[in-house]
Amino acid sequence: MSVGVEALFTSALGLQPPWVVEDVKLDTAKRRIDFEIGCPQARLACPACGAAAQPVHDRMRRSWRHLDFFQFEAWLHCDVPRVACGDCGKTTQVAVPWARAGSGFTAAFEALALALCRDLPVRQAAALLRCKDKQLWRRIEFYVEQARALEDFAGVQIVGIDETSLRRGQHYISVVHDLELKRLLFATEGRDHQTVVEFAEDLKAHGGDPAQVRHVCMDMSAAYAKGVALALPEAQISYDRFHVVSMAIEAMDQVRRAEMVDDAQTVRSALGADDGKTLRQLLWGMRRNPAGWSRHQLDAMHWLQRSTLK
Repeated sequence: MSVGVEALFTSALGLQPPWVVEDVKLDTAKRRIDFEIGCPQARLACPACGAAAQPVHDRMRRSWRHLDFFQFEAWLHCDVPRVACGDCGKTTQVAVPWARAGSGFTAAFEALALALCRDLPVRQAAALLRCKDKQLWRRIEFYVEQARALEDFAGVQIVGIDETSLRRGQHYISVVHDLELKRLLFATEGRDHQTVVEFAEDLKAHGGDPAQVRHVCMDMSAAYAKGVALALPEAQISYDRFHVVSMAIEAMDQVRRAEMVDDAQTVRSALGADDGKTLRQLLWGMRRNPAGWSRHQLDAMHWLQRSTLK
């Protein structure tokens, strides 16, 4: 290809000297375009200590997946120089400006991948990008760790602890939220007391103080209560209303079912059919706020208040 085309793609890729596109290979059958990038200098600054004009020791072949060009899958290839420094005595590979160290994707490709993964399942994003989902998971883990290293948890005082299950209850994770700033603080596998201990350690690692946590909202897990007593000694515990309401509903259902079995004939006779009351109206009426009762539920609950049922 002509020098003009190579210079055009050097500009399109945002390359600056000493990096230039030396060759472009287009394969229309495979719908792929390969860019050969060169760094012709024989001397470069040492990546380790910054000493100027150090000799290039050798070059190592590297490749990176890039954003598509004209709907063609694009790859960058480069023999990356390694500098032998006479000042520090190290032989160090030069960092390329288009990708982070150790990544097989360019920075632009990684940015697109992460943007897609925010809104799509990772497997679906990988299918769109024509790569493996494990490759995207590795990038997500890397950048999440980078972001978490910058987190500041100083001043956290009120937290919520809960569990969630994956794979239909076969795998559990525990999550901790800052209930004042509405942010996720910590997530880990398991749901025993050690998860709370691990949270306290992570809190300290990010500038927080477990002794300053004064309130924990959680479910009625004895394991979590043990963890709070061990790791958050100044915190009071309150049970979140979802679990309290769930237990209350279950208790009412147990009583209702027992009475329907023990005295089914009396109950059915008392409810009758003329006024539209049914056992189902009682079932759902006890689950709803009075303001949301239907006419039939209102009649059923009015009857229930004057019955001899428990």
